[in-house]
Amino acid sequence: MAQTKFDKQVEETAESLAFGIGRFLAGRPMDGVKRTDATFWRSGTRVLAKAEGRVGRSSYRAGSQRLAFRITWLAAAGEGAYLVGRRPDTRWQMAQDLWENRDQTLAALETGGIGAASALTVGGVTYGLLTRKRRS
Repeated sequence: MAQTKFDKQVEETAESLAFGIGRFLAGRPMDGVKRTDATFWRSGTRVLAKAEGRVGRSSYRAGSQRLAFRITWLAAAGEGAYLVGRRPDTRWQMAQDLWENRDQTLAALETGGIGAASALTVGGVTYGLLTRKRRS
């Protein structure tokens, strides 16, 4: 029996999905193009000769680091979707409470903002000091 156009599309879609899941779980680049000499356990140090154009920073990361990053963001997105979909009337009530108590809300945001800015400053300075040899 000959395959119909629809059957071929379904087969190609299933194959692409399987390859995508495999690349995701292996920590490989999602487009399938290897640009650096990074492996699953070791970070990349150089760009491969076949790589064209600009090579992003994530291409230098080890596959295990990419996998951890992907799973973390996938879990965060799933948790966010779960929280948004669960009891929307409670979210609305909480938003109204924050709006009605603006002074306490702004005080909490100011304190949190100072802490976040401090953490980002320390992290940025540390990153700059640790990577200055790589950049020069």
